[in-house]
Formats: sequence, C-alpha cells, structure tokens
Amino acid sequence: MTLRLFFAFAVLIFGLATAISSLAHHSQSEFDFRTTVEVEGTVTRLDWKSPHAWLYVAVVGAAGEVVAWEFELPSPTTLMRRGWTRKSLAPGDVVSVTGAPARNHPGIAIARTVRDADGNGVFTGITDVN
Repeated sequence: MTLRLFFAFAVLIFGLATAISSLAHHSQSEFDFRTTVEVEGTVTRLDWKSPHAWLYVAVVGAAGEVVAWEFELPSPTTLMRRGWTRKSLAPGDVVSVTGAPARNHPGIAIARTVRDADGNGVFTGITDVN
C-alpha cells in the first residue's frame, strides 16, 4: 500500500511539473511574419525582464501625433549573449526598428532589427543586420 501511494504521488508530481512547464511555453503566433513594420523614433523605455525584454519607442506620426510602439525582444539572457546590457539603449536614443506586427494589436510588434541613429545594427532577432 505504501509503495502504491508513493508511485501515485510520483506520477502526480511529474504530471504537475510537466503541466507547469508547458504553460510557460508560448508561440509567437500573435505576430504576422508575412508583414513588416518599420518605424523610427525615440526610445522611451527598455524593460529588461523575463520571459522577454520589451523596447518602447515613441514615433511621430504623419499628422504630428506621437504613436507609442512596443517591440518584443528575446529574453534578457539571450540579449546578454548577443552583447547587450541593460544600458544598451537608453531613453532618448533614436532608433529604427523593423519587425513583424501583432495581428490584433496595433502598435505592438516583435523586433527583427534595431539600428541606432547612425544606422549601425544594435540588435538582430532573425538575420544579420551588418
């Protein structure tokens, strides 16, 4: 009876661990990778948090209005492996960002490239920018 209870408990723990880890996995299906958005603007914030970092950019629209864009980046660990730090981009920096826009949320995209004001590649998400 004790051995049976032990195995039942072990199966329960394994099942919970598997379920929790599967909840953490998410796809990028909310983005339309067949379309590209390109914006140039001023960095307002860089959120350095898991599971993904986020870059916030203020873009001046055609009518002079400020449009806020949010760009999903890889995890901070991935960014660090690519040479980034929390200070790689600071509020006030001018950047050009290309990415795949969200299907149902205007002003949100996943970044493919980020270039500084001189056109130098700061970040590449999918292909080399240099």
